[in-house]
Amino acid sequence: MPKCYRPVQQGILELLPELVVEQDCEAVIAALVRMTEKHSALLVPALEAISNLSSQEAGQAQVTELVLQRFQAAETADVPALLRFLLQHVDSQNASQVVELLRSMPSFALSKQQAPGQEQTEEEDVEEAAIEAMRTGLQCSHLAADTVFSQIRSLTDPEQHVSIDLWLLLLLVGLGAKRSEAVHKLLRKKFTEGHVDNTWLDKAVISHQGAVQGLFPGLLGLAGQLVQAGQAGPQAAGTHLYTLLFTCCSPADTAAQHRQEVLAGLHGHLGSGQAGEVSTALHVLLALTHSHAALLLDHADFVSALLDCLDNLTQAQLHQVFEVVSELVVFSSSDSSESQAEQNRQRLGKQLEGLLHKQMQSEEVQSQRVGIIGTIKLVERLAHPSPTPTAHPAALDQRSKEAEQLLARSFDAKQHKPAMFALLCDELTDAVTSGRLAEPIRAWLSLAATEELEMFLDDCSHDLPAVQCKGSESVAGGSWMNMNGIAGQVMLPLLKILASPDQLHRQSLAYLCAVTRLALTLEFHTLGNLDGLSAILGCPLHMPHIDLMQSEAVLGLSTEQQSLVCTSLLLAINWLRELLNAWARHVQPTECIGGAEVQQNLLVRLQNLSQLEALLAHVIALLPSSPCLQVLAGPHTPAQAQTKNQKKGRAKEAKKSKGAPSEESSEPAEDQENVGDNAAVSVGPHRAPAGHSHLPLSRLPEVQGQLRPLDARVLRLLGQVQATALPQAALAPAAFLLEQLQVQLVEALTRARRPAFLNSAASQDASTGAHQTPQQIWGGLQSTLPALPTLLTMCNARQSSAAHTEGQEGVSQVGKGEEVVVACVEGASQDPTPDLLITGHPIVRAALASTPAAARVMQHGLHCIQQLTAAEWLKQPEHRVLLYAFLRAFGKDATSSQDSHQSPPVSACAMKSHEAIQGCLQACHYFRALSKRALGPLDQEVSLLHIQANLISIAETIPGTSSTREDLCQAKEAISRAAEEALQQGSESQPQESSSPLQVQGADPPTRSGGGWKGQQGVIGDLVHLWVAWSSQPCQTMLRLLQGALAQVPSQPVTGKKAHEPVAPYPGLSGSSVHIWYKALSQELLLQWATHAAGVVAMHKGRQGPLQEEAVDSALEQLRQCGKVFSSLLLLNKAHLKRMQMHAQALRFGSKVIQHCLRTLPFWEAWYSAHPNQVEPFSKAIKDVQSGTRILYVICAEGKANKNITIANLVVGSKHVLEEFRVGVTAVMLAAKQHILQGNLKHKDLTGQEVSSQVPFTQILSDDDEDDNEQQGRRQEAGSDTE
Repeated sequence: MPKCYRPVQQGILELLPELVVEQDCEAVIAALVRMTEKHSALLVPALEAISNLSSQEAGQAQVTELVLQRFQAAETADVPALLRFLLQHVDSQNASQVVELLRSMPSFALSKQQAPGQEQTEEEDVEEAAIEAMRTGLQCSHLAADTVFSQIRSLTDPEQHVSIDLWLLLLLVGLGAKRSEAVHKLLRKKFTEGHVDNTWLDKAVISHQGAVQGLFPGLLGLAGQLVQAGQAGPQAAGTHLYTLLFTCCSPADTAAQHRQEVLAGLHGHLGSGQAGEVSTALHVLLALTHSHAALLLDHADFVSALLDCLDNLTQAQLHQVFEVVSELVVFSSSDSSESQAEQNRQRLGKQLEGLLHKQMQSEEVQSQRVGIIGTIKLVERLAHPSPTPTAHPAALDQRSKEAEQLLARSFDAKQHKPAMFALLCDELTDAVTSGRLAEPIRAWLSLAATEELEMFLDDCSHDLPAVQCKGSESVAGGSWMNMNGIAGQVMLPLLKILASPDQLHRQSLAYLCAVTRLALTLEFHTLGNLDGLSAILGCPLHMPHIDLMQSEAVLGLSTEQQSLVCTSLLLAINWLRELLNAWARHVQPTECIGGAEVQQNLLVRLQNLSQLEALLAHVIALLPSSPCLQVLAGPHTPAQAQTKNQKKGRAKEAKKSKGAPSEESSEPAEDQENVGDNAAVSVGPHRAPAGHSHLPLSRLPEVQGQLRPLDARVLRLLGQVQATALPQAALAPAAFLLEQLQVQLVEALTRARRPAFLNSAASQDASTGAHQTPQQIWGGLQSTLPALPTLLTMCNARQSSAAHTEGQEGVSQVGKGEEVVVACVEGASQDPTPDLLITGHPIVRAALASTPAAARVMQHGLHCIQQLTAAEWLKQPEHRVLLYAFLRAFGKDATSSQDSHQSPPVSACAMKSHEAIQGCLQACHYFRALSKRALGPLDQEVSLLHIQANLISIAETIPGTSSTREDLCQAKEAISRAAEEALQQGSESQPQESSSPLQVQGADPPTRSGGGWKGQQGVIGDLVHLWVAWSSQPCQTMLRLLQGALAQVPSQPVTGKKAHEPVAPYPGLSGSSVHIWYKALSQELLLQWATHAAGVVAMHKGRQGPLQEEAVDSALEQLRQCGKVFSSLLLLNKAHLKRMQMHAQALRFGSKVIQHCLRTLPFWEAWYSAHPNQVEPFSKAIKDVQSGTRILYVICAEGKANKNITIANLVVGSKHVLEEFRVGVTAVMLAAKQHILQGNLKHKDLTGQEVSSQVPFTQILSDDDEDDNEQQGRRQEAGSDTE
């Protein structure tokens, strides 16, 4: 053989097993092994011959061992066959060794990365063959597949992962749906937790074209799975993998097809409707456009398709789409004009030009926004200093001129589409802020925006004649809020412009705020400050005379005059909001907002804003119908949605007017001022103005849709409240800002908690630009937190001092007659004068009254803190800095600290674990000190308890010592006792409800008047939850309540005052509220069962280490306590036969409790199989549960018999769970070798009377002969019982 040629040698080895007799097998095998040591090229045919000669398992193991020894010295061409052999013949003894050998194998393709489209090398051919060999081997051996998965899963360090790990995982994907799901889940987890990074993907893809060729479908599917994960880490990895697959395509014959497949995968994400997927796919396209524009132009049809599906994209996604298209349109390659890429570019440019023209000419706001975004993106790219590396300077100048011309044509839209021009200014402002516009374009815009702003301003004049409306009507005017004094040069003549006979002049007010924002932004980015436009911060406004807004005067105005008054107030509010936003945006978060003069002016403007919003709400409430506001919908509210809300509001208003006397709308202002808080409803991103809950619900959307949003950074003004010489003057602005913070927090946290499928692009309004993220709100909170403790302490003391006045003079007199003062900041050169505020109207004076403002500060401030401390993201490490800042602000020195500038900065160093826990406890002590117990407003007391509970929950997530745990337990007990005391406080401890319909702005309504706490069901439920959940023994607390107070509630439903008769010692417990208590206890019991089931399941799976009998005894005790509560809770249903709400809750929560119990039965079955003599405690505990299940069976039967729809819908699922429970308990008892008797239950109702389970057929026949009237009477009787 050694003298033969290689093919002859291989042929001889293939025939050798057929020539050798059985007696010579061992000698031949030994000779073959010696030959492989000298001739490695014959390793594969020799191994096949040895494998065929070895018929026993021991022989096969010997061959496998030989392969493992010779693998490293094998030739590259033999590696695929060796891999296939090893994976096919792996066993339990060498499985780990084989997988480790695979993972330590050097890379096949050692050549440098090939250019896209280059022919595949010989090494890459071997690499592709090796991939196919490993696929075949893994398909033949489940043991090898399991070993591969377990070894890779155990790796947690990015350095431990090698490129072949990714290949092996992708090969496992093709072994079935379960393995595919497990692999994708593992990869998502690794990218999320940082076990691997993008470097791992680079190692597995770059320079491994053979592997990519064989694994391309798997890689493409993995990229799609990562993008769909919905988490930042996996999505970033999916983005990177898509980019690699697009750029590393080879060889030439398959490169174009692979790129098409990549683009098709991205197209699938774009059509998914999920906002995260769409944004990630567009991010991939954007990256490819910046790096491989020429390759992407070869697939211009795909890019053109993007322009046909813009309807459901959000605003950010529209920016991405047009950035991609604009980059390709402006791109200039070195190819000739006749090349396919250049032709595609020209065709794409014509399509973009036609689309923008069509969208800009549309009458729909969304279409106009699409055209504006596309235009600005094209301008940005045209005016970029270096669009392409090969661009000629002359070409750059030409493109810059084209950009200016395009902007000039867009500016011409103000003549016939002022609302669209407002959208254009807002988008340009965002572009300037982000620095995307080139310097020449910014200079041109600065000049144009300043000219537009100057067109609105007029010379300051003290002689302001009345303006003429349509016909002979006139409206007297006056100068309002002049902060510049006699030295002022300009004023904003809102009334003059609104009454102008020139329609274009009137319509220009639609973009007044947008142009102002653009001009101020350009001023700051050009000069670095706003000194050049500081005059407009204090300039006066030409407004209707204040006397026209008195109650009698408003009702005496014509429709045109009323519209003029309301529109001028709305425009003034938006103007002040935009000025505040401008000065707040252009300052770093850690800096103060300007000097003392600017700070004082901003605080005064906040006071003005509070007055204007109060005045607008007052005027609109007086009108018999919604006014016709002469300003188009703002850019932050879609016109379509606004129209829908207006129609709905007018329909409600018309419906209400049919049943209400017409004289109701003509009551004097004093009778309509400050109606209770029950009318305050949050609609959209804005709520009703602070303290103006008397605004009719039907008109809220119409007014709120016109308001410009306040930027989160305006909240930094709260940091200046403590620096004011007269702090009480700043309470109204502080209340106003806290209300804005409350709205933004609720909205941002709601979006953060919303499931991914609700965040789809279709469900997001692409025109909404006012949404704030938690990070943006955090930027505004940086200087706010140190001011909040002092604010709350001061307002709490003011509330206490006003309590006596409220009791003596009535609620309506609190805040009346208070002197209104102007906010003054220490260090300002001039003291403000009262002329800076609006005077001459009781509403504007009441808007700045310190007593109701203090109540609003407490209400909104506590609600903000409650929302903030309840946020899950606050517990995350990346947001821990906010937690530390909060704890430092509300620590032990919170009540004594009065100087916010001396407080530690929020970016201070991190706190240690015990310091953070102590900080939580000290903050709890601070909020506990704010409580007034029975003398405080009920909602305020509940908020304080919730804040303390949230802080304890945060502290429990921080590792601590046993001493700190004891302190936390004591704090929990304090919360539980406080909640119980609140439930025991009745109407005798509250001020009597005033007979006057007037209410103080922000004052707490008389919530605890009446034994049943009418209208406070939600508060009752919260207090019961806090009482039970934070008790040291929740089950005993629930059992004591069920067997005590709840058992004394009258069983028969009554009406009138008897329904609200309280049950001692809880005034909130009565026949009308017993179902609220029942539901709260059911929810708490469900939580206890869930905790018990989680612990038992953890013991069953060995998560808590070796099983101890003490842990089993503790679980049995918890089962016994939960079972007793479950039985007692369901026994209440037998006493309250007519309360269908309680029966429905029993089925709803009872079936969930049984489901948790079912989760524990496998553990008890396994435990009592090994310990059959210890089953008696379990048997006693489960009997209590069975007594409750009997009642559930009866409720199911009665619900079907009475044809109660609510209960009947729950019957099927409940009975299914109950049957599973019966089978599971039987299995446990049989495992313990216990005899168990089973039988059919007698059908009884809740009173214990036996009833027939089915109606006999003969009875059905006889029923047909009964009188129809009698049948109808029985149905009516059954229906009344159900009700």
